[in-house]
Amino acid sequence: MFTRHNPASLVELLEALYDLEQPRTSWFRGVLKAAGAAFDRGAGVGMMLYDISGDSPRVDAMDGVNVEARNFEMGAALHQEPSFSKAIVASYRTMVCATMAEHVPDPQMLEFMRERYAEVGLKDQLVINGANNHTGLGCVVYIFSPSPIHLPEHERTLLCRVAAHLAAAYRLQRRLEYPIGDHVSPVDAVVAVDGHVEHAELVANSDLILRDLSNAVKAREWAKTPRGRRNPQRATALWKPLVSARWSLVDSYERSGRRYITARENTPVPAGFAALSPRERQVGSLAEDGHSNKLIAYELGLAHSTVRVLLARAAVKMGAHTRAELVLQLRAQRSSLERNSLDQ
Repeated sequence: MFTRHNPASLVELLEALYDLEQPRTSWFRGVLKAAGAAFDRGAGVGMMLYDISGDSPRVDAMDGVNVEARNFEMGAALHQEPSFSKAIVASYRTMVCATMAEHVPDPQMLEFMRERYAEVGLKDQLVINGANNHTGLGCVVYIFSPSPIHLPEHERTLLCRVAAHLAAAYRLQRRLEYPIGDHVSPVDAVVAVDGHVEHAELVANSDLILRDLSNAVKAREWAKTPRGRRNPQRATALWKPLVSARWSLVDSYERSGRRYITARENTPVPAGFAALSPRERQVGSLAEDGHSNKLIAYELGLAHSTVRVLLARAAVKMGAHTRAELVLQLRAQRSSLERNSLDQ
């Protein structure tokens, strides 16, 4: 297992991700350090903030721990190579957690990478991708390996959860640093670590939401206990990126000897399709990005059955008979919207 030597490090990575009251450069370094402690297999860990909102990928930040300089040079060259741009953008849009062979569909690009990696004694890499495809902005972690990586399904599930947190935390980090219009992320509730809701704005002030917020805070706090840190599978299952598909729990602070957690608005903003409800657009957008129903439920903090119902409703409204048809129609509409935007 990737975290078997230091299982507590995975919870420490989640803590670093939601330590958002600091400049982006400091946040980036803190997350990278925690990722290195959690995942380094002896060949280093890299991290990148990227932008695929245009035709070519753009690297906004790139660094690593225990990574050879030639690795960075190769990574930068790869992202700047025009012949690979389309494949790289497609990969970031659809992958969540993948080995090199899984996430590089272009044979020429895969051969290029294998040759360059062999020069520095590497044979594989694992990519954990936190994508926000509605904006094109994402946060990705690369785990480099001197041997081929075999990823059992239970480990893939765990690392897909990490990818969901990467996406949610980076999305909120940007909204807190650059609040613009509807993307401002207000504090809608303040919850004590024992689950007692001290304050809730009207939007979060219903019995069901208050219960969900209380339970989510208690689950988060359990994950941070010694018992939770020893069990990363259960800790990540309980500590979800969103509560009620809307709020992320961040910004712990103390007052009069008590610790508090704030619930901040962090809803993904999928492309708008008039026939679908906001929640149907959310689950449809994540399905379009290649996420399984199980992962969508985890990302949004919803029941698995709720995700199935929402996708079924979306399919009926879109005239699709299967999940695959729904995904194809959503992708076609997104492409059409993007083309229209470029033409205007």
